[in-house]
Amino acid sequence: MAQFTQKLTTETELFSFDFNPILSVGETLDTAVCTAVTQQGTDPNPSAILDGSPAISLGKASQIVTGGLDDNIYRLIMTVTTSLGYTYTLTGDLPVYAPTSN
Repeated sequence: MAQFTQKLTTETELFSFDFNPILSVGETLDTAVCTAVTQQGTDPNPSAILDGSPAISLGKASQIVTGGLDDNIYRLIMTVTTSLGYTYTLTGDLPVYAPTSN
């Protein structure tokens, strides 16, 4: 599991998951789906932090993340399918804080 550096509630950032270490030679990513859940704190709609669909490039799947609620930790779950028909999932925790938080 990845541990992303914190993001402020006012920021929009791109977060990437590198699948290259688990891909076979010549295997590529075909599709990617990202979901978000709350690991710490309360957010009735954690998927609202996801902006658009993931992008795929050179064995990496990337998701734009925006907003979020102060003092929450979100888990991003990236699931991909590959050219060989395999499905892989990587996760990463993302702490979110307001710019005025201590």
